Amino acid sequence: MGVTIKEIAEEAGVSIATVSHALNKTRYVSPEISDRVLAIARKKGYKAKHGVSEKTRKYKLGKMSEIALVIPNTFSVVYTRLIAVLSKLVDEEGYTLSIYLSDGEPEQERHILNEIISNRRIAGVILCPADSGKKHYQKLMNCGRPFVCLERMIEGEEADAVISDNVQGLRTGTEHLIKCGHERIALLLEDKTLSTVKDRREGYLQALKEYDVPCDEELIACVGLEDGEEAKESIKAFIKRMSPTAILAGGNTLTLRCLKAMGEMGLECPKDISIVGFGDDKWCELITPALTTLIQDTEEIGRKTVRLLLNKIEGVSQERHAAQKIVVPMELSVRKSTLNIARGPFGEKVVYPEENFLSEEDLEVLKNGNYTVGISFHYTGNEWTRLHEKAIKDTLNNMGVRVLSVTDANFDPDLQNTQLEGLIMQHPDAIIAVPTDEVKTAAKFKELAGQTKLILINNMPNSLGKEEYSCWLSVNERENGQNAARILREHFQGQENVKVGMLVHGAPFFATKQRDFFAEQTFLEDGSNIRVVSKRSFYQIDNAYEVCRRMIQDHPDIQGLYITWDRPALQAIRALDELGREDIAITTTDLDYEIAACLAKGRYVVGLSSQRPYDQGIAVATATARALLGKCEHKCIGVPPYTVMAGNLDKAWKEILKTKMPEFESAAPQQAGGYQSSGAAEQRRI
Repeated sequence: MGVTIKEIAEEAGVSIATVSHALNKTRYVSPEISDRVLAIARKKGYKAKHGVSEKTRKYKLGKMSEIALVIPNTFSVVYTRLIAVLSKLVDEEGYTLSIYLSDGEPEQERHILNEIISNRRIAGVILCPADSGKKHYQKLMNCGRPFVCLERMIEGEEADAVISDNVQGLRTGTEHLIKCGHERIALLLEDKTLSTVKDRREGYLQALKEYDVPCDEELIACVGLEDGEEAKESIKAFIKRMSPTAILAGGNTLTLRCLKAMGEMGLECPKDISIVGFGDDKWCELITPALTTLIQDTEEIGRKTVRLLLNKIEGVSQERHAAQKIVVPMELSVRKSTLNIARGPFGEKVVYPEENFLSEEDLEVLKNGNYTVGISFHYTGNEWTRLHEKAIKDTLNNMGVRVLSVTDANFDPDLQNTQLEGLIMQHPDAIIAVPTDEVKTAAKFKELAGQTKLILINNMPNSLGKEEYSCWLSVNERENGQNAARILREHFQGQENVKVGMLVHGAPFFATKQRDFFAEQTFLEDGSNIRVVSKRSFYQIDNAYEVCRRMIQDHPDIQGLYITWDRPALQAIRALDELGREDIAITTTDLDYEIAACLAKGRYVVGLSSQRPYDQGIAVATATARALLGKCEHKCIGVPPYTVMAGNLDKAWKEILKTKMPEFESAAPQQAGGYQSSGAAEQRRI
C-alpha cells in the first residue's frame, strides 16, 4: 500500500492541509516547511493520485495573473538561464512570466516600469535594475506593487533583493590567480554605477590586500559594453598598456569581449595571459583551453527570488521592514585557462622553454663560434640523467657546440669539487651542472662563476648571487606540487573531510621545498575536501619506510598520502603492505618502472606528476647556447610537468621516457636492498 498524505504530515509535524498545499502548490507554504514536506514525500516514494498536471493546473487569468521580469538583455547566459528557471517556477504557481528588456538603459527601464505599474494584470515584478540610484525607482516603491530586485541592488533599505555573492566570487577568482603566482592581475568591469560593479571590485581588492599583493588602480579597467567593437578595442588598448599576466573578467559579456580582443592581438591563453571568466555556458568547456570561470547558481537564485516575491504577493508580511538581501554563493570552476607562474631562487618569474628560443642568426653565430661546454652531473647511473645527457649533447651538437667531457660525482660533493677543477682547466665557455650539495659545493661554484658561464639544474648553491650564474632550470615545481595534490583531491571527489598525510624531504633544497609547499597550499585551498592531519620529514630514502609506518600507526584514519617523489613513495608502499593498509591512496611525482607498475595495477598509486627529463635536457642546451651568446635575460626556466594517470600511462611513458612502455610483471616494491642507492634516487630528484 502506498504512502499517504497523513503519514507525511505526521513525520513532518504539520497538518494534512499544509502537506496538500505544499505538494499541489495550491497555497503559499513557507520555504522551510515546503522543503521538509517534499523531502519526506520523495523519501517515502509518495505518488499523488490527483496531482496537478500541466493539463489540470489552474492558471490565474486577468487581473493579477502575470509576473513581470525586467532584465537588460537575453544574450547573457545568466539572464537566459534565469528566464528558464523563473518561467518554470512562476508557471508552477499559476502565473505567466512576461519579459521586458531594458537594454541596460535607465530611461528605457523607466518607461517599462511606468507601463507595468499601470498594468492591472501584473501581480509582482522581478527587476534587474539598470541603475543603483534610489531616485530612479521611487515611483515603483510608492505604488505598492510587490517587487524583488534580481542580481543587482538598489541603494537604501527598502528594496528586497536576491543576488550572487559578487564580493565572495571575485575574491575567490583573484585568490586563485594569486595562488597561481600572478601579481599583475587585471580586472575588467562594466562602466556603470551598479551594485554588482561595486561588489566585484571590492572582492578583487580584498584578495589583493589579504595576500599582500600591491594594488595598482590602473589594472582595473571599466569598459562600456553598448558598442561591441568599441569595447573590444578598449580592452586591446588596456592590455597593451598594462601588460597583465592574468585577467579577471567581471561579467559574461566582458569575458567574450576579452577573449576576442586577445585573439585579434595574437595572444594565447594561458601562455601569454591567464583568464578567469564569468558565467558558465557550454562553450566554456568546449573551447581550447577550457575556460576557468566563476559560476552563478541561477537555480538557487531563481527559487529564492520567486519565494520572496510570492511571500510579498500573498501578503504574508504586511509590515514595513528593512530590505531583505538574500546572497547566493558563487562557485569557481578551475579548468585550463590559468597558468601557474613559478618563482626562481631569487623570486624571479619562471618562464617556459618556448620563451627561450634561438633565431637563425643566433644559430649561425654558434656554428662559427667554436664554443665548448663541460657537464658536471651529480650521478649518471639512472634514466633521468641519461635522458638529460642525451638531449643536451644532441641539441648542442646540432648547434655546433662541442661537449668537452661529462663527469659523474656519484653524489660526493668533495669529488664534484675536484671534478669541477678539472673541467675548468679545459677552459670551457660554459659549465652545465647539477650541484650535489647546495652547501658543500657553494664555494667552488662561486669561484667558477668568475671564470665561465654557469647553467644550473634543480639545485642552487648557497651564497651564489643571482648575477653569478647564467640560468637555473628545473621542472615547474609549483605546478608539479599542485598537480600531485589535485590528483588526490579529485580521487576523493564527493567525499568530505578526507584525512591525508604528507611525507616530505627534510633537507632545505629549494626545488623540493617549493614543490611540497604548493602541494600543501593546494590541500588548504577554499573548497578543498582534504585535511592534512600529519606532515613528516625524512632525510634518507630508506628512512621513508619507518617515517610512513609511524605516521599511519599514529593516525590510522589517514585515507591518502602525498609523497614528495617516487622512490620514498615505494618505501612507503612497503610499510603500508606490512600494515595491511591497501585502502590508502598515494599521489607522488616522477615516473619510473616500479611506481608505474603500482599505478598500472591499481595498487596504492592513483596518479602522479612527472618531470620530462629529455625535454628538460633540450631546455638546458638552449639556455646554455643563449648564455654563450650573452643572452641571459631569462634567469629561470621551468619545464611543465606531465600529469600521469592509469588511463594515459602508455602515452605518458612514451612522451616522458621516449621508449615503449614495458610489461609490468609485478607491482610490489623491492626491498630496501634492491633499490638503487638511496643517494642516487634522492639526489636525482632534489
